[in-house]
Amino acid sequence: MDIHEQTAGQVPVLELRGRLTLESFGRLKTHVRQIVETGTRHVVLDLAAVPYVDSIGVAELVRSHVMLQNVGGRLVLASVPRQLTQLLELTRLDQVVESYPSQTEAVNALRAANV
Repeated sequence: MDIHEQTAGQVPVLELRGRLTLESFGRLKTHVRQIVETGTRHVVLDLAAVPYVDSIGVAELVRSHVMLQNVGGRLVLASVPRQLTQLLELTRLDQVVESYPSQTEAVNALRAANV
């Protein structure tokens, strides 16, 4: 899995590309930690190019969410693939982590909250 970072206004957007699985364990959490260390508190994860997520990948999402939440921030998902949407619903994580149909909507949600 690759992580491409860009900024939409003041909001960092991490575009994940590839499978979010055991093989990529720790990359997302490490990247989010680096962002938090710069003082940034809110992040959008764009998952449009993620074809598959296993349980370890879900754990990475949860760890990133908790890390941001612990500093008063928010993790917002964008363009969540159907397989992951179903997994988040099954585990009820869809009630914990916000998700939006597109990157633009996710960024706008954070901007609307004056983030």
